[in-house]
Amino acid sequence: MLFYTLLKFILKIALRVFFRRFQVDGLDKLHRAKGPLILAVNHPNTFMDPLIIATLVRQRVAFIANGSIFNRFTRPIFKYFHVIPVYRKKDTAASSLSPAELNKQTFQRCYDYLETKGTILIFPEGTSEIERRLREIKTGTARIALGAEAEHGFNLGVQILPIGLNYSDPTHFRSEVFVNVGEPIHVRDFKESYRPDSFEAVETLTDLIQQRLTETVIITEDAEEDSLVLQVEKLYKNQLFDELQLNQKVKKDEFGLIKQLITAVRYFETQHPDRLKSLQVRMTNYLESLQKLHLSDRIFTQTKRLYNHLSSTLLTLLLGLPLYLIGLITNYIPYILPSKIARLISSDISYRAPIMMTVGIVFFPIFYGVEIYLAQLLFKNTWLTLLFAVSLPFLGYFVLWYWDRLTRLTHLWQALRLFRQKPSLMESLSAERTKIFKALEEAKRLYLAINKD
Repeated sequence: MLFYTLLKFILKIALRVFFRRFQVDGLDKLHRAKGPLILAVNHPNTFMDPLIIATLVRQRVAFIANGSIFNRFTRPIFKYFHVIPVYRKKDTAASSLSPAELNKQTFQRCYDYLETKGTILIFPEGTSEIERRLREIKTGTARIALGAEAEHGFNLGVQILPIGLNYSDPTHFRSEVFVNVGEPIHVRDFKESYRPDSFEAVETLTDLIQQRLTETVIITEDAEEDSLVLQVEKLYKNQLFDELQLNQKVKKDEFGLIKQLITAVRYFETQHPDRLKSLQVRMTNYLESLQKLHLSDRIFTQTKRLYNHLSSTLLTLLLGLPLYLIGLITNYIPYILPSKIARLISSDISYRAPIMMTVGIVFFPIFYGVEIYLAQLLFKNTWLTLLFAVSLPFLGYFVLWYWDRLTRLTHLWQALRLFRQKPSLMESLSAERTKIFKALEEAKRLYLAINKD
C-alpha cells in the first residue's frame, strides 16, 4: 500500500508537469462518492486515462483491462495493482476456457470487490480512440453493477459515477486536459425493473450511462465536423469569451462554449449547408496560408502594437537568456529522451503520451541525481548544491516558458518582415480575416435569432 501511495504521489506531480492545464470540475462529487463505486470513464487516450483518474480518487482503485495484456510477466504486476482482465474471443486462443467462462470469473471478481466497498474503474466503450467522440457503450458496466446488487438484494449501495476526459491534444506534451465529473447513478433505482432472465434493466441502465457520459464530454459527429469546430474555436473562441464575459482560464467555461459551438454548427449543417460550406472553405484557406507563412492569427489583432510587442518580448528574452541556457543544459537530455524512446517503443501515436510521461518519471530523477552529484564535486559546498538541486525543476519550467515567448517573437518578427516586404499579401490576408469574422458574426446573429424564437 505504501508503494502504491508513493507511486500515486509521483504520478500526480508528473501529470501536472505533462499537462499545461489540468482542471477538474466536480472533484467534490468524486471525493464524496465512496464504495461500492464504479467509475465509468470515456477512453480517448489509452494508458493516460487510468493514470489521471487513479490520481484523483482518494481510495485505491481496481481497473478493468483488456485480457490481451496479461501474460506470465505482467500478471503479478497487474495483480498488485488490482487489474481485472476482461476477455475477447481473440484473447483466449491459448486457453481451454471460452471468453464467456473467463468473463464469468471476471464478473465474480468485480462482485467480490464491490462487496468489500471497493472502487472499480471501467472504460465502457471497450476501446480507445483519439477523437472527440463517444462510441457506443457496452453492456458490461451495467451487468456488473446490477449483478453485484442482485447478489445482495439491491441493498449493497452501488453507484456509477460517469467521468468525461477532454483533451486539447492527447498526444502532445504541455497540452491541456479537462476532467468533467457527472451526476452519479444509484443502481438500486433499478430494483423493480431488474430480472435475471431479461436484459431490459441492463439496456436501460446502459442507455443512462451513455446519456450521463455524453453530458461530460465534447462530442463531434465525424472528422469533418471536428475539423470545422476546431477552426471556429481557433479563430473565434477568444472573441466569444469576451462577449459572453467568460473566463478563459476556466476549462468549464470553455467546455460549455464549445458545446454551444457544436450545436450551432449542426444547426447550420442541416439548415444552411451552403453558407457553412462557404465559411469552412474560407477558414481553411486562411489558416493554411498562415501556416505556410509561419504566422499566428493573433498578429492581426496587434497590428498597431507589433513594434511594442516585439521590443518588450525581445527585452524579456535577453534578460532571461542566462537562465534559459542554464535550464536548457540541465534539462534538455531528460526532456528530449522520453519522446525519442516513445517513438522507438511504439509507432502508435495514441501510446506515445503515456510512454513519454512514464519514461520521464524515470529519467528526470536519474539525470537530476547525476547533476546534483557533479554539482557537489564542483562546489564542495552542501548549501550551494542544495540550492542547485532545488532550482533544477524551476529552471525546466522556465525553459518551457522562455520557448513559448521565443515562438511568439518569431511570429512577430515574421509578421513585421512581411508587412514591410509584402504589404499587399498581408493586406489581403487581413481583408480575408475581416470577411471571415463578418460571416461568423452574421451566422451568430442568425443562430441566436432562431433560438430566441
